[in-house]
Amino acid sequence: MEQNFYTILGISSSATTHEIKLAYKKLALQYHPDRNPGDAQSEERFKLVNTAYQTLSDAGKRAIYDMKLQILREQSHILQQQAYQNARYYQTRPPASVSERHYRNIPRQQKRRFSRKDWYITVAFVGGILLFSFLLKVTMDYISGEENYKSALTFMAEGKYSSAHSFLTDAIHFQPDHAEAYLTRASIEMNVYENYEAAVRDLNQAIALQENVAGETYFMRGKCLSKLSRYKMAERDFSQALQKDSTLHAVYLQRGEVRLFYLKEYKSAIEDLTKYLKHNKGGEAWATALTYRGFGYYKIGAYALSETDYKRVLAADANNGRVYYLLGRTELEQELNDTACEHFVEAYRLGYSAAMLEMRANCL
Repeated sequence: MEQNFYTILGISSSATTHEIKLAYKKLALQYHPDRNPGDAQSEERFKLVNTAYQTLSDAGKRAIYDMKLQILREQSHILQQQAYQNARYYQTRPPASVSERHYRNIPRQQKRRFSRKDWYITVAFVGGILLFSFLLKVTMDYISGEENYKSALTFMAEGKYSSAHSFLTDAIHFQPDHAEAYLTRASIEMNVYENYEAAVRDLNQAIALQENVAGETYFMRGKCLSKLSRYKMAERDFSQALQKDSTLHAVYLQRGEVRLFYLKEYKSAIEDLTKYLKHNKGGEAWATALTYRGFGYYKIGAYALSETDYKRVLAADANNGRVYYLLGRTELEQELNDTACEHFVEAYRLGYSAAMLEMRANCL
């Protein structure tokens, strides 16, 4: 029996929409990956059942698929007829009569030779078959890729990231130029699996496939590169993201952090953090940006500005032991030892143990 979407679902080609749905539900439950963990054969069977249902449940797709099946059957019939006709050239003639064998010479049959026209027809016929097969494969690959991508988005919405990742891999297999599939898989590798190397590979593919790359894509790759300690490359991607989309204010915070702590570019970091703070007021990220900028001012010797930023953070969060500690260090540089010691004591009280070293060195 030929393998097609009808045989996969175990139904006839004249099955109704209701019969198709019932067959799909039965097989989907039987082969679902959640019911067969670790069973690669069941997972593969589930994908086939899902692809078959997506095609046959849609009247338009089913009509196209039925037409393709009919064309394939007719093509197979033609090939069989051609093979039969070719075989006739090599059949022996019927046995001669007794009189012919004994009393007259038998003329020798000449084999029919292929003419140039015959060769042209044969080449055209074979070329047509190959072209048809190629177009059919391209069409089926496109349909399969899109169906797998849609299934992946459904699983992602349900929080089933492992299944979504598997369907995205299949979508990329059928459509190697599916940029959105690479981007979606990269987001799972980055945010769920924390596999930043794999995420960078997928983002590289997405960027190579797109003519107009979104700033968000460069932002994603920059964050992955930062996690992989490739800080100069991360800074370049953050800058590219801002060139593409100046409204991505969160990029200023990420680039400012990289420049401040890893590239030691303090003035550039302060500029980035100032731009971020211009567009963001309040919240945890705002407090982080102020703390970073205060540290940047501290590193370039602008202690009064550093103190101002730290105090703004403490006005919003009076239990931030780390900022009390940083404020104390800034005050030491301004020879405000008594105030610095008070802040070291407060930092230690709030659980920031590093403040004890400063207390021993400057306050006891």
